[in-house]
Amino acid sequence: KCKDHVQGFKKFDLWSTPDILIIHLKRFQHTMGAHFVHRQKIDSLVNFPLDGLDLTDMVLGTSSSRARPIYDCYAVSEHMGGMGGGHYTATVKNMRNAQWYSFNDSHVSGAEGTDGVTPNAYVLFYKRREGSARWAGQELPREKASDSGATAPPKKGRR
Repeated sequence: KCKDHVQGFKKFDLWSTPDILIIHLKRFQHTMGAHFVHRQKIDSLVNFPLDGLDLTDMVLGTSSSRARPIYDCYAVSEHMGGMGGGHYTATVKNMRNAQWYSFNDSHVSGAEGTDGVTPNAYVLFYKRREGSARWAGQELPREKASDSGATAPPKKGRR
């Protein structure tokens, strides 16, 4: 009986959620052919929210009212090309001035958040709307009244 084929399924439960949520979309498919494995890129559009991704109904554990599992997208990594090669770009929201930018090699230009919602979206980056969101393990420094433009995240000092 142990060699019988049965219909299987995958399941995972969320007991808690992180401050930074990274979602990797499956964009490559491998299917068995008669003589070899077929590999192809999945180019389906995944329509994901930029603001207000609410995981409340999906979290089974208890959650704090101060850090509810509601997320806002701040970056999308995009892949263009196929299995044999391709090119990566990114659409990213500056956390200081709330402006979106498109990054393509050494070229950076202004963008809209919706520019990242394409069939090329590959990795989605979200931060918790409320709670203790951090940048690279450090809290963002408080913005001065005179700051109005884009600034780099804080540098880590040597220890």
